[in-house]
Amino acid sequence: MQTELYVRIEARADIILLRPLDLFVRNLVEQLPGFSHAEEIVDNIELAFNEAFANICRHAYKSSPKGPVRVEIFVRQNDLEIRLEDNGESFNPDEIAEPDFQNLGESGLGIWFMKKFMDEWVYKSDETGKNTLRLIKNMPCKSATR
Repeated sequence: MQTELYVRIEARADIILLRPLDLFVRNLVEQLPGFSHAEEIVDNIELAFNEAFANICRHAYKSSPKGPVRVEIFVRQNDLEIRLEDNGESFNPDEIAEPDFQNLGESGLGIWFMKKFMDEWVYKSDETGKNTLRLIKNMPCKSATR
């Protein structure tokens, strides 16, 4: 699959960077022809990114100094992928319980949102300590690229 557009941002996992990065992702996705008239889908992509970056800030680096996060965006003919990589603490996604919608707290919905709003959600941690989260959204229409 040929990449039509590629963006890479390296930043520190600091919650103060959440809003600027969030706005960057949203503004970029809004400019893509496949998403330009799909505001609800853009909102969902923005929310998924927001939750992913916040989780890295709050959980991956919770017991150590804030480390780096690499955000990569791949725009291909048929999909958009947002990939986040960090070197913080990993987790086992199979151990994350489904949200209890009867007793919701202020947190605990991040992974559920990511899985609900994206077409693919793939997390892996390798032996070098690198954690990778891939959020993939199919283009709403086939003539989505320039």
